[in-house]
Amino acid sequence: MKENFLHFIWKYQYFQQSELMTTKSETIQIKHPGFYNYNAGPDFLDACILINNIEWHGHVEIHIKASDWYAHQHETNNQYDNVILHVVLHHDREVIRNDNSCISCLVLEGLIDHQKINNYETLLTDSSKIACRTVIEDIPRITKLQMLDRVLLERIERKSLYILEKLKANDRNWEEVTYQILAEAFGFKINNSGFQRLSSIIPARLLRLHAYHPLQNEALLLGTSGLLPDRHSSKDPYVRQLHQEYNFLAHKYQVKDKMMMGSEWNYLRLRPANFPTIRIAQLSCIMSQIPHLCSAFLHIHSKEAFYRLMDCTVSEYWESHYQFEKVSPSKNIQKLGKSSLNSLIINVIVPLQFAYGIDRGLDKNKEKALDLLESIPPENNKITRLWKEYKLKNSNSLDSQSLIELFNNYCTKKRCLECSIGHHLITKVKTCKTVRLNSIDT
Repeated sequence: MKENFLHFIWKYQYFQQSELMTTKSETIQIKHPGFYNYNAGPDFLDACILINNIEWHGHVEIHIKASDWYAHQHETNNQYDNVILHVVLHHDREVIRNDNSCISCLVLEGLIDHQKINNYETLLTDSSKIACRTVIEDIPRITKLQMLDRVLLERIERKSLYILEKLKANDRNWEEVTYQILAEAFGFKINNSGFQRLSSIIPARLLRLHAYHPLQNEALLLGTSGLLPDRHSSKDPYVRQLHQEYNFLAHKYQVKDKMMMGSEWNYLRLRPANFPTIRIAQLSCIMSQIPHLCSAFLHIHSKEAFYRLMDCTVSEYWESHYQFEKVSPSKNIQKLGKSSLNSLIINVIVPLQFAYGIDRGLDKNKEKALDLLESIPPENNKITRLWKEYKLKNSNSLDSQSLIELFNNYCTKKRCLECSIGHHLITKVKTCKTVRLNSIDT
């Protein structure tokens, strides 16, 4: 058994409450278990407990064994001086305060329903990707909906807080932050770090200065990326032209010494349309055609409006190339596809609008972001396909984002105790259901 299970039991008071006694035969009545502490210090803060009919206000510390108090060296930490109750599963020694008084101790062994312990251990030891997979269809719909709504907000808020941290780091420059998160998203996971670094070297303000000279923006980005072939050996006129522009601009803005290495970019297992050269050319095109990026993105109210806004055509060179100096066999219109555009809405537009709503206290921006997410078709990836086997709804990207968050941050991390579905299985499932859980073939 892990200590977090005892935290769960104490938080929700899932143990026998009548005639509670400490190891020193003191009577106990729990008026308030306290508030769970997510930071360093005692496990539960500001509890209210009657011990021998005297009301105590203070903290509660929980351990598997009472001796863990000393194993964790709490006796040397003054944060634990105000602990009024030590809650343990096994009592193997007394715990003494610095003033030589004994801390009252409640032993939970024998007070917890064995059915709850069995259900918890079954979920914890299941080796599958989704521990509750065989019984999830039997969970009440309202329980599943509550959990999916919760994880959706957790996911969007986490992405929004990432944006707000960038806003602080960029002196509240929304335009710069919007460009940075757009650039990072243009990596489409494989090249996120490359685009992140590129956008930190070439800021949005430089690209806005050259918005009316798309070639110069392309030269700044591709030159800095380290993907331009050597100008001395290249016979490609476009490459030589980009080098000429880049050398002038890099010297002017003093960015030459910050140039990236071509090896920082990944091509492995990428379709040609996702090559970093193409994505950088597309980003350059967008920054040239939409100089006021943040304002444009905040006003997006539908996916169709976003599609129209991002309808940018790269320079003619890229209609016959995916890489420098390599002519493709057929002409290509290098525009972002619907799948890529939907990904940008999910990972850029929605978090940006939500973050702006948080920053300015505008609930309408948050609502607009959620409506936009709901209008996007469902994502089709290994995680959503896995959930499909268990008949959880995936009608749009709002559902998809919920399922992805639930899987990544709860199922794979075995956070069943913090999940409403896991909570239900541990506390509400009857014996017959537990047998079914225990019979899972792993």
